[in-house]
Amino acid sequence: MSKVIGIVSEGPTDYLVLKAVIDKITGETNRYLSLQPERDMLGRFGNGWKGVWRWCEETEEINTLMKAVQPQIDAIVIQMDGDVIRKEKEVHCLCDSTVCKYKGAVFPLHCDKHDIECPAVVPCKDHVDGSIGIMEHGENVLALALKADDMSHIAITIPCDSTDAWVVAAYDDLDNIEDYEDPWRTIIAKKKYYHGIRVRGDKKNVLTYAIFSNMVAERWNEVTQKCISAMKLDQEVKRILLNENK
Repeated sequence: MSKVIGIVSEGPTDYLVLKAVIDKITGETNRYLSLQPERDMLGRFGNGWKGVWRWCEETEEINTLMKAVQPQIDAIVIQMDGDVIRKEKEVHCLCDSTVCKYKGAVFPLHCDKHDIECPAVVPCKDHVDGSIGIMEHGENVLALALKADDMSHIAITIPCDSTDAWVVAAYDDLDNIEDYEDPWRTIIAKKKYYHGIRVRGDKKNVLTYAIFSNMVAERWNEVTQKCISAMKLDQEVKRILLNENK
């Protein structure tokens, strides 16, 4: 039976990938609501990773929201790319090794101490190296912001280094795909064509990404074997929507 799924993502290309793979995992054509970013990309939270984090921090009573929205939401999937954990100081503000007088007193994105004034250090020494450490920290950052009493119908996915890595996993036979930094720039958009598909520079095109998303879904089993972050999403979707334990 198809479900109603709320998506919180960095942008429209991530939304396309999530829709395609969730339908693949469930074997259903589900209904999707883009909770974040809003369709015009001009909502109060903005877009990108900061918009995702703000949505988690400032959306009150998320479990109540799931029941209040019509049609009622069966699950929420929240996505933020792993490169955020690798590059951005703000997501390490609350780490044990960060010493700051504003720590815990102000939401990191509202702090005016940025760049050289910010005492947070990246890479942060408090986390396990590699994609597992990135995923765990990203999940913790968003879960802490959510403050949800019940996470049983909420999945957090941290694609490493980004959802672009899942595209590469679908098309290319490469090892350690999640260790490649910025796979869009270094692999997919490195040339004008990627596996016969025209790629227009650094700017991602939703029409092109619709093709990529379909291939990710078609080869989802292979993607989950190459990307731990994809396997984790697969397990979470099955847990929430198919009542399968990990």
